[in-house]
Amino acid sequence: MSTAPIRAIGPGSMLGRYQVLSHLATGGMAEIYLARATGLEGFERYVVVKCIKPEHARDERFVRMFIDEARLSAQLHHQNIAQVYDIGQEGGAFYFAMEYVHGENVRELLHSVALRKARIPLEHALTIVAGAAAGLHYAHEARSSDRRPLDIVHRDVSPSNIIVTFDGAVKVVDFGIAKAAVRMTETRSGSLKGKIAYMSPEQCRGEVVDRRSDVFALGIVLYELTTVTRLFKGDNDYVTMHKIVTGDIRRPSTIHADYPPALEAIVMRALALDVLDRYPTVGAMLDELVGFCTEHRIAISPIGLQRYLRELFGEKPEPWLLPGQEAVVVEEILLPPPDALSPGTGSSDAVASTGT
Repeated sequence: MSTAPIRAIGPGSMLGRYQVLSHLATGGMAEIYLARATGLEGFERYVVVKCIKPEHARDERFVRMFIDEARLSAQLHHQNIAQVYDIGQEGGAFYFAMEYVHGENVRELLHSVALRKARIPLEHALTIVAGAAAGLHYAHEARSSDRRPLDIVHRDVSPSNIIVTFDGAVKVVDFGIAKAAVRMTETRSGSLKGKIAYMSPEQCRGEVVDRRSDVFALGIVLYELTTVTRLFKGDNDYVTMHKIVTGDIRRPSTIHADYPPALEAIVMRALALDVLDRYPTVGAMLDELVGFCTEHRIAISPIGLQRYLRELFGEKPEPWLLPGQEAVVVEEILLPPPDALSPGTGSSDAVASTGT
């Protein structure tokens, strides 16, 4: 691996065919930029470029994982997954370019709702989870060009990694480096805060995980969207992990008396401690959610979700339409557990964020 100095990156820098426009965020492993690719006849595409931090760029093992996972991610083509377009190296910096998703992540949505001491209408919560489930199931079932199973497990399903666009679409992000993120952050003391709360029991125990780990994590997201309450939150990482591995779960119906029993059954099955008691696939969980919606005449509606997002956040033009305004980009940043007020109770269990 090259030992040449890694050049600084800033507005105007070129990373392959991508011109950097602005710095968007700093993550645990990567710097994130808004960039633009241009071509013939005025062709333009705006993308997010993630560039490995200099301190990781010479770690051959990490770079290998970064490249391998981005290559896998680039094979995923689904409306509910943010697309990875390209991977490359420029001036000693490894990067990959991915779809720019104009919207808000579910963490910010929960934060906004918690501040209002409100609840998310059930049709919108289930539209979000159904979209994420569709993307995850596609990834779990994906095969290579020679028809071999890719065996992809996201490993990092959380509110931060699900985006709702201002068009009402739902996108799962960060398939490309989820595995690398877990491996790297496990070695940094205290750096998993905010992510541990969405790990499965088998992840907490350091065991090999499969798609049922993503089922558990999506179950947590479903729980939090439908209760606006954090499920697993302890005073420290150890306490949080203990709650997860012991199944310390407060039933949704004890938070909201009107919580539908059939939906609670879906949530609790997804959150089963034993993987054999969970849904075998995210697709099976999605089927039951759709059945619940049909039985209770709940519409899974991107149009309704679009209106709801605009009610919460207002109109937000894309960043390249407003010079100097930064985009909202979801990242694998390792965030501390949010503090919030539970709707109508004054409890600190509600999902919220103090921002990045």
